[in-house]
Amino acid sequence: MDGIATLLAPRSLALVGASPRTEDPILTARASGVTVYAVNPSRDEVLGLTCHPSVAALPEVPDVAMLLLGHERVEAALAEALAAGVRAFVVPGVGAEAGPAGAAVRERIGALTREAGATMVGPNCMGLVVPGGVSCWIGRPPAATAAGRVTVLCQSGSVADAFISLGGRVGFRCIVSLGAEVATGVADWLVHVADDEATGAVGLFLETVREPAAFAEGLSRCAAAGKPVACLKVGRSEAGARAARSHTGALVGSGEALSATLRRYGVIETRNFNELTETLELLGRTRRPRGRRVAAVSESGGECALLADHAEEAGLPYPPLSDALVGRLRERFPNYIEPGNPVDAWAVAPAEEIYPGTLELLATSGEFDVLQAQVDLARHRDEGSDPWIEPILRALVEVADAHGLFPVVTSIHNGDPTERIEAVGRELDLPLLRGLRDGVAAIAHVTGWRQASAPVHAARSSERIAGEGALSEHDSCAVLERYGVPFAPRVRAVSPEEAARAAETLGFPVVVKIDGIAHKAREGGVVLGIVSPAEAAAAAARLGGHTLVARQLPAGVEAFVGMTRDPAFGPILAIGHGGVVIEALAGAISIAGPLDRSTALAAVHDAGFNEAAEVLADVLVAVSRLADEHPEIAEVDVNPLILDGPKAVAVDGLVVVGER
Repeated sequence: MDGIATLLAPRSLALVGASPRTEDPILTARASGVTVYAVNPSRDEVLGLTCHPSVAALPEVPDVAMLLLGHERVEAALAEALAAGVRAFVVPGVGAEAGPAGAAVRERIGALTREAGATMVGPNCMGLVVPGGVSCWIGRPPAATAAGRVTVLCQSGSVADAFISLGGRVGFRCIVSLGAEVATGVADWLVHVADDEATGAVGLFLETVREPAAFAEGLSRCAAAGKPVACLKVGRSEAGARAARSHTGALVGSGEALSATLRRYGVIETRNFNELTETLELLGRTRRPRGRRVAAVSESGGECALLADHAEEAGLPYPPLSDALVGRLRERFPNYIEPGNPVDAWAVAPAEEIYPGTLELLATSGEFDVLQAQVDLARHRDEGSDPWIEPILRALVEVADAHGLFPVVTSIHNGDPTERIEAVGRELDLPLLRGLRDGVAAIAHVTGWRQASAPVHAARSSERIAGEGALSEHDSCAVLERYGVPFAPRVRAVSPEEAARAAETLGFPVVVKIDGIAHKAREGGVVLGIVSPAEAAAAAARLGGHTLVARQLPAGVEAFVGMTRDPAFGPILAIGHGGVVIEALAGAISIAGPLDRSTALAAVHDAGFNEAAEVLADVLVAVSRLADEHPEIAEVDVNPLILDGPKAVAVDGLVVVGER
């Protein structure tokens, strides 16, 4: 049994440093039904447990030792437990309050643990909670924390505590407060849960990534296992990054590079805790949506409008109803004036009649994958005043299951529904999402999730790209062309006379530009619309030095493809709308390499390109392969690519060579 598996299902547990002050972890451990040993040479007993003088004095080697000690004593206790044969630990203490001495202790206990091949949660953590199993937690997890198939890995103890306080909303395999990760980190946990049959989905709260390559490997393993991962990361703002650094003592790194890595492995990135919670509530269910087409029914026109607004923001399609479906709705419920999607069922018929009838017609139409009932679920309403809610929930699940659709309920309220409705939701395995914006975002995330492919790295080239720093455009384009990037025909000229001859050979109109500086269009280094040899010669003379003469392409939609090598995460590819003012344009998509074609094509579509999508995907793959084979390349910029129907041709290119 590996160390993480031991932590999740120990048969025995030693609480080293047990005392009346550690009552909560003692009672939590004893409530799990596991054999618990107290270790404290200064006491005979604590809370009814006999105290042993050392781990070595115990009647057996415990599976896990929880070191409830200050930083002055934890190192010796760890060494003693390792010598006794313990290989799994939870270390709550030795946080920032211990100062420089604590930092040194953290480093030493990490080294001791790694050298012994042991596993550790912490230090500076709250432990781990396994609902229905054995929990090593410094507090008292609520009894209502539900068991299920979601594993949550948190780099914040208080956020982990927020998860265990959700009651029965999300069913958890385990909730882990990772702490300082001196020996066992989030990457190790990801690799484990990828193979863990009890885990169906993963939630992450990230402040930093200490081992980027191992982290990416863990995400790749989860993707290969078909286990969705949803993530909330902090440090996206400068202030957030400072707070994360001060909390973790580790660099957050490039936020965009981390997002690009998450995107590469199909990780769902959420904006806030509630959105993450709603997403995990959906991912933790046994049902999974088969597609993205959502039909919603609401009791309010205003809420229909809110749903539509939030759906557009989240990129969630509410497809229009077909004429045939509209006809069937009107035939059954003549009071429907103009049924749309979301369907406004207000005052058409009694709620207990209109909801089930409308849901049935939507489900049998074959036009949708998800059935969404928008119902006001408020705990502080008189339960007896809405007797129609429970029958609607039951009808929703019945009709959805009968036709293979995914049922979900949303509410305008962020608070919990009544206890009775919560119980019905648990009975039916029906998600009851709180808050329209976060609920709709969660539906968009889960219906849009796609299993990422495993990265395949190219062999590194033994031949280094010649040059240092930014290559000339001529040399940059030559490198990119070798990898399959299509460029407009061009000729390098060393004199005005050569430029004139090149223009005649290429055919007019042509462009004459400096073969050198990046962003040359801004610097006046490009002359467009040249229609004669004389104009070409004059332009070359004015620009001076070596020039490039290229065939001028007709105007069209412009795109860019680029690559920046992040020091932590490696090649980060980007695609978006291009041109001179690229830096001012939003909507670009960043994704970590290496890319296969299907992943590249998905990124092209995510960036909003349908025209020339196949060619743009080929260019992304080409740049990805170039970056993978040549680690000395620091940056690549293909900008712009001019789109013409299914074709795309690059006009300018830049390759920057750094150190290998």
